[in-house]
Amino acid sequence: MGYLSRKPRSPAAQDVADLVPEAAKMSGGLAGLLSQGSNWGMGPDPEYPASTFLNHVYQGFDKNELVYACIEEKSTSIAEAPVRVYDAAQRSRDPIDTHPLRQLIANPNPLMTEFEMYEMLQLHLDLAGNAFWEIVTDRAGRPVELWPLRPDLVRMKRSRSSLSYGYFVDGAVYPVDVLHFRLPSPVDPLVGTPPMRAALRATALDNEATDFVKALLQNHAIPGVVITMADLEHALDEATTNRLKTKWKQSYGGKRRGEPAFLQAGMDVKALGLNLKDLEFPDLRTISESRICMSFGVPPILVGAKIGLDRSTFANYAEARKSFWEETLMPLQKRVASAINARLLPMFGSGSGVRRVVARHDNSEVLALREDELARWTRATEAFRAGGLTLNDYRREVGKEPVAGGDVFFVPSGIIATRDAAGNMQQVVEPAARPAPAPGATEEP
Repeated sequence: MGYLSRKPRSPAAQDVADLVPEAAKMSGGLAGLLSQGSNWGMGPDPEYPASTFLNHVYQGFDKNELVYACIEEKSTSIAEAPVRVYDAAQRSRDPIDTHPLRQLIANPNPLMTEFEMYEMLQLHLDLAGNAFWEIVTDRAGRPVELWPLRPDLVRMKRSRSSLSYGYFVDGAVYPVDVLHFRLPSPVDPLVGTPPMRAALRATALDNEATDFVKALLQNHAIPGVVITMADLEHALDEATTNRLKTKWKQSYGGKRRGEPAFLQAGMDVKALGLNLKDLEFPDLRTISESRICMSFGVPPILVGAKIGLDRSTFANYAEARKSFWEETLMPLQKRVASAINARLLPMFGSGSGVRRVVARHDNSEVLALREDELARWTRATEAFRAGGLTLNDYRREVGKEPVAGGDVFFVPSGIIATRDAAGNMQQVVEPAARPAPAPGATEEP
């Protein structure tokens, strides 16, 4: 069973008909979100595509290169840092890879990998503002599979203290147990607003410019040049006109473009088509590119946008990668981890005998956030020499295995503590025990 056609493992559809309000049936979208219209009840703008999930896909992700590049940059980057489980009391910094939550996320379902699940999650957040993972449980109520659901097919019903979800498949709605991820919305805190909605006008403008250039390059029924002959006494007949046209194309068309033309007296050539320089629309393209990248929180240099490449260097590319992670992806990571901790983690039990754990993203393998080797060794060595790290702490920082007896601090010989904060004398090193005197020897004072 595939992601789009899969029927949730839930009761019959007729038992949950109340999950689909009439407005949601008409709109085909998330109840409470898409049922309010494409522009939050303000009515559609006839000058731009309607803001719906499928329009965001067709007009943006499928049609616009920059939108595709921005979303792919985010989805593939956030998948670099998997969600792992850690001791909540921080008794150990190592992840608990044997925890069932971690094992479930590592193998979410028989058809998808962990990387693909994160990619789909980010795609749905950027295009719909909402992402849903169906939670399939065993008889004991423990999650055993996770499946992404198309956000425009999810129905939501609210009550005073809970939300109920249904999934629209084959003309029926099936109740589902879901993990709901959402971006912030100024209108409704329970549903999200996608970045694609903010970028839709700039995307439509960029698409129109591309279509216009394409139409011009296809000639658009406009001749490239017009030849006028003002001094002729009689109008040329059709046969003569066709003969001259054929001769002109043979002489100056195809591989002979750019050949010099010699005209008779009275002939004048005027260019009607635009040259490639005129087709660039540099200012228009720059505005659209910057606004699209701004909406998705992606530095233009990372996706090859012209506005970013004009000022690109190796140094500011590295800074852009780091800024992209710190300002765009890390807040997204906190949003995802918070949803997992609040909804999914408690389903694995939280009794008195269960060790308290917390889920968070592991950024240790993200290249953009890793120090270079020299900086890491220098920082760790300085901390070790100052007595701030144990030998094993130092070895872990530089990527070495701990050694037996290495959980000790080495205090520099030139640093001696004489008094504590209260002014009391402190003895740092215990005096060495004297050896016992030999038989018959007297002990010196």
